[in-house]
Amino acid sequence: MHRPHHRLALSLLLAMSGMPALAATSVAAPSEDALAQRLTDTIALSEQGDSVGALIGFERVFNDPGLASLDAAQRLEGLVSAGRTAFNARQPQEAQRYLDAALKQAPDDARALYVLGRLKLLQDQPVLGAGLITRSLRASDRFLADIDAPLVYRLGDALQDQPDDYRALLEALFDRQWKVDGLEPTALWLTLATLQADAGQQQRLAATVMRIDAPIEVVALRSDKRFDAVVDRRDPRFDPLQSARRHADALRVSALLQPDASDLAALTDTLLLLGEHAQVLTATDPLHARLTETGATRSFPGGAYAAWVLLHRAVAQHRLGQDDQTEATLELASTLTNEGDTVNPLHRLYLASWYLASAKPTRALQTLDGLDEAPMFGEYLRQWIRFSAYRTLGDTARSAQARQWLQSNQDEGRSMYVDVLLAEQRTDEAARWVIAELQSPRRRQDLLQLMQNFRMLPPMPADVDNDARWEALLKRPDVRAALEPVGRRETLPIYGRGAWR
Repeated sequence: MHRPHHRLALSLLLAMSGMPALAATSVAAPSEDALAQRLTDTIALSEQGDSVGALIGFERVFNDPGLASLDAAQRLEGLVSAGRTAFNARQPQEAQRYLDAALKQAPDDARALYVLGRLKLLQDQPVLGAGLITRSLRASDRFLADIDAPLVYRLGDALQDQPDDYRALLEALFDRQWKVDGLEPTALWLTLATLQADAGQQQRLAATVMRIDAPIEVVALRSDKRFDAVVDRRDPRFDPLQSARRHADALRVSALLQPDASDLAALTDTLLLLGEHAQVLTATDPLHARLTETGATRSFPGGAYAAWVLLHRAVAQHRLGQDDQTEATLELASTLTNEGDTVNPLHRLYLASWYLASAKPTRALQTLDGLDEAPMFGEYLRQWIRFSAYRTLGDTARSAQARQWLQSNQDEGRSMYVDVLLAEQRTDEAARWVIAELQSPRRRQDLLQLMQNFRMLPPMPADVDNDARWEALLKRPDVRAALEPVGRRETLPIYGRGAWR
């Protein structure tokens, strides 16, 4: 559960401010050309935040008949600055015109490539945008810090049908030693490794795999036979338990070195994988104490992040047999929001899923009251809760409505439709779905993770039958035959990420 701040305008301004020969002077030197001085002054005006005045100045300079007399480097600095200014001022046509002119003069200018790339992303042209950003990264690491994980994930969604373009972007980030808060973005490197394996890039694949050392990603490397040529499963480096310990240690060190940027949610997530549940409680005690004080605010900057940390606390409490405390923690987490928000839909859904698993379908449905369609994965969870709860209560009409949604929207939450088939004991259809997923290079890894035998608790009351049907499904000869050429199922020494397991 990774979370992830777009500071484009500010970062572009700061990055551009280091360009040579940009300081304004009150009086031009006698030897300086008047037009060159006007350009210098206009660039300085832009850096001072006067976009309107700067754009007027740029227009006059670049329409001046004497423009050709300017040094080529001066013209390039002016075009790049004008393009960046127009971009920040939300003048896309002007930005395009200036940046195109800059790239005509200097096709590999990293600044012009990057700003034009971001412009194309805003214009919903992800292939062009990603390609320009990739070229910028290959030319320079100047804007590396401006690229955040949410942007890269969004591009991954947008480029699903252009895997070569996404692979090129990830390779450029990989080669530039890009990190997120000082840590390797191992989930993205796993995506890169998968794309490289599918493209037959064995040499690059080996280098990518060596920078993947987070436990769930290590499980993926072990279970997916595309990586067998570069993964020795006997090597401690690819032992999920050792990986989890190393990952927890790295997060602790990062917290010591950068306490203001420490990622408590990532640390507690890793401790849950290790089964260090008491440590999760200790690590989250201070936050929990602050949030349960009389009069403590429920809406504040970072409220959604705090809810994730409390979700991890609730999972630890459940695994320690403290179910009353689990429910109280989930109820608290469901009330936390970022400042300005009025509802936390995802954590309301987790609370509802707790009630559903606890065989309290009416409470689960009450928790959903007032929730609109949730974003992304959350809507699949909401519809599954509705399907299962209404089915348990005998409301066939509303259960069928939720079932229809799940059948018609098989994308991010595809595995939930298999749960529907299993609940209806349509095992042959479920087997055909699993076999199709295993045969899909794009979707195989998600299913392989579901198939692994992680450490887990006995199922909760409402999950007993479904768990037994899943296990029977995975042992079917046709499913095992489909698994054999592409992956493997192992018994693992770490917990999975199932919330109530």
